[in-house]
Amino acid sequence: MESKTTARLSARSRRWAVATATSVIALATAATLVPRGANAGGPVPAAEGVDDSVPTDRLIIKYRAAVPAAAATATASDRALLHRPAQDAAARLGLRMQLLRVGALDTHVMKLERRLAHADVQRLAGEIMANDASVEYAEPDRILHAMLTPTDTQYGQQWHYFEAAGGLNLPPAWDKSTGAGVVVAVIDTGYRPHADLAANILPGYDFINDTFVSNDGNGRDNSALDPGDAVAAGECGGGQPVRSQPSSWHGTHVAGTIAALTNNSSGVAGVAFGAKVLPVRALGKCGGYTSDIAAGMVWASGGSVPGVPANPNPARVINLSLGGSGACDAASQDAINSARSRGTVVVVA
Repeated sequence: MESKTTARLSARSRRWAVATATSVIALATAATLVPRGANAGGPVPAAEGVDDSVPTDRLIIKYRAAVPAAAATATASDRALLHRPAQDAAARLGLRMQLLRVGALDTHVMKLERRLAHADVQRLAGEIMANDASVEYAEPDRILHAMLTPTDTQYGQQWHYFEAAGGLNLPPAWDKSTGAGVVVAVIDTGYRPHADLAANILPGYDFINDTFVSNDGNGRDNSALDPGDAVAAGECGGGQPVRSQPSSWHGTHVAGTIAALTNNSSGVAGVAFGAKVLPVRALGKCGGYTSDIAAGMVWASGGSVPGVPANPNPARVINLSLGGSGACDAASQDAINSARSRGTVVVVA
């Protein structure tokens, strides 16, 4: 897509494409997929590739269900009392912290006065849990990153689609199903308008609150268009990235891999070209916060998120071509469990 999108994918991209093709096409015939190495209630390993020392200025607190002030409908005064032990814990470490918003599944997203290494925010989370029995869990609001790199175009070069021995062997699968009737949510950088996608794109949503990350001049809104995620050297903090990077247009690439129009004598073929893509924007400059990604999962699967209109097109499949190092955090696992409770399959890079 654009001038560089779906085509000869890297080894990592091919592994992802196998997962996507299997899930989307199998789901069209009512099959069910469980993430590799996961069970219905256990943690799902996150993809490797991003160091846990990536700094963040946010922390997620989930209070126990029996705590009235934890609900999104609680008054500001009740919520101020609820947060006081956590803010006291932050103060003992020389930090100021305030509520940013109540997120999906009644998680409380807290904003720190500055970015800290993951280990430092994890230490603060431990202090909060140790000193407040009403806290179910507290954890850093990690910043995750896209896990694919766009390459060339042309179906003739997409050998991994049709090669029978080491590829997906898609032509026989297409005789059985092309994904028609399936909605696939792509939680990523958003999308760019493209003739090879236009007929298969549904109205999506932008879940990025931080205007630096969003790079579009505003917070959450109903436009999932991708304004670009180019960064200058060192712009993400902590000396990252080492060199300037152009915009990835990653979400457009992923959407094209899934559902680019096919048999139209133009561009490339999609793995499940009969499916519809629901773009959910949660990645921007320097990546995306776990809390925004989790909210996107809940909304995409038909769940409710405070302050966000209901999704009229719940997804049967959620694609997450993103990740970070270490085990899946609690907020992401809760979001995955929530999506699966509504019958949505979650595919992770």
